[in-house]
Amino acid sequence: MDNYKDIAAKENKLNEKKILVDDTIKVGKLSKYEIIKKMIDGLVYEIEDLKKLLFTDLAVTNDSKEKAEKISKIAFRLQTCLDLENDNEIAEQLNWLYRFIRYMSKRIQDNEDMNYVQPAFKVASELKEAWDGIPEEYRNN
Repeated sequence: MDNYKDIAAKENKLNEKKILVDDTIKVGKLSKYEIIKKMIDGLVYEIEDLKKLLFTDLAVTNDSKEKAEKISKIAFRLQTCLDLENDNEIAEQLNWLYRFIRYMSKRIQDNEDMNYVQPAFKVASELKEAWDGIPEEYRNN
């Protein structure tokens, strides 16, 4: 029965990825706002999932280290979207926030330190809230 649950979980993940790819292709392309929104939503979701893993196991496991690596990759991708060459203060501040999230991931992977998970979750949640609060007229600019 456990094997069936694993297979079903993998199929669900593949289906979620397929839906995202289909959305991107079908619509022609997502706007910059929509792409970043999906990445930020994914970042919050993955950190929340990491918290559940850590709370369930009460220790850092290989699964939680893999989840931390995934979180780091999402934060890095978000960093690559920033315009840091034009003295953009908002981009510089976002860069530091994403670096903090990546630092949290690295602390879990290298030191099995869970102290930064909750603050990183708070940062990601507030980024999501701020991104969701962008007025409609500015979303496609």
